[in-house]
Amino acid sequence: MLNISKFLQKFLNLEKDNNAKLSVILDVIKKETNIELEKEMLKIRGDNLKINCNPVFRNEIFMHQSQIEDNLKSQKIFLKIV
Repeated sequence: MLNISKFLQKFLNLEKDNNAKLSVILDVIKKETNIELEKEMLKIRGDNLKINCNPVFRNEIFMHQSQIEDNLKSQKIFLKIV
């Protein structure tokens, strides 16, 4: 029988890494736009960041998209807001 625990540990590490990234992303969005979002509103899919929130908030975030992405790149998080 194969040892599946090592295989599953890889996915636990990915989830912890995503939670850390989401915390940094929330801080950057708050800093640039003064909008407070929750982690549940953000989803990371590959190299894309999907934001599910009020359209007014989304428009404000997209107005500051380049500043947010530059701030994230300086913290070694390379995601594109979609």
